[in-house]
Amino acid sequence: MVDFGAVIGDSADWTKTVLFKPFNFKKWLVLAFIAIMAGSMSNGCNFNDGRHYEESRQEQQEQKQGECVPSEDGSARTEAPVDTATAWAIFGSVMLFIVALLLIFMWLGSRFSFVFIDDIVRNDASIRKPFSDNDVAGNSYFRFNIVFMLVFLLGIASFVGLGILIYVQAAFIAFIPLILVFTVAVAAVAVFMAMMTDLALPIMYKDRIKALAGIGKAWALVKANKGNFVVYLLIKIGLGIGAGIAFMLAFIAAGIVLLVPVVLVVVALYFISKALPAVAVLPYWVIAGVILTPIVIFLLFCLSSLNLPFAVFFRSMSMKFLEKLDPQYALIPSEKQVAAQQ
Repeated sequence: MVDFGAVIGDSADWTKTVLFKPFNFKKWLVLAFIAIMAGSMSNGCNFNDGRHYEESRQEQQEQKQGECVPSEDGSARTEAPVDTATAWAIFGSVMLFIVALLLIFMWLGSRFSFVFIDDIVRNDASIRKPFSDNDVAGNSYFRFNIVFMLVFLLGIASFVGLGILIYVQAAFIAFIPLILVFTVAVAAVAVFMAMMTDLALPIMYKDRIKALAGIGKAWALVKANKGNFVVYLLIKIGLGIGAGIAFMLAFIAAGIVLLVPVVLVVVALYFISKALPAVAVLPYWVIAGVILTPIVIFLLFCLSSLNLPFAVFFRSMSMKFLEKLDPQYALIPSEKQVAAQQ
């Protein structure tokens, strides 16, 4: 049985070494950026896509189509129909842009996953060198993510289609096995992704191999250590819940502290605008917005970076666990080795 106390303790010690011995604000921000790009941190933002507005606007346009509009000579005329070809061309262009943007970020995220591992292993905050050094593994992981996403979407579509078929046939008793199968499938996907991110990626990084080879080696370790892997997942879930609560409390506390000066600045800007002539008010607020927008974005980024210690800890924990399963994957140096190097 793996000594999980040692795994957690060593991971916490290495997190302290990377982030606090000594503390470097620039290194902290660079690592936070890398972690965000790698998908190791999330801010939980939800964006309103304006769908309700677009639907209501479409309904109004449909109501207007076919209505009689009086012309200048008093006779009735109908409005010209919307050019559907143009509308579809615009829609297709927007969708292509969104897909291209998604693929770009998926590619960057795949490469930055290995940049994050490399920087934690080396106790560094570099981007350019590890980004280029891990091109083979990163590109292979990107291709794997595309295939996995397509299979995942196909699976979701299949479950939705079966659900609709069951509803149409009024065979509601069939929802029970469908829900059970869906639950098992979701759990299997979650376990597979944990194996992929926590074990296969460090193996790919160490051995400089592609995704399928890394998955094969990770699966062999899991099969030989089923009990340890289950315990690892349970511990990680428990620690993840605690880390999420701690991060939210820190985020709220820091947000409140930052809110006071932000409110004071906005109030000061408001009173200054009141003293300006009417023609200068609009340019004043435009300039203020241009100046304040990057500052607000930077402050939000700093708030999100509060999650960095947890991101470094869980990435270190996965590599320390992998080391216990197979000593050849001792990626993170021990405290004694670090002391000897110093």
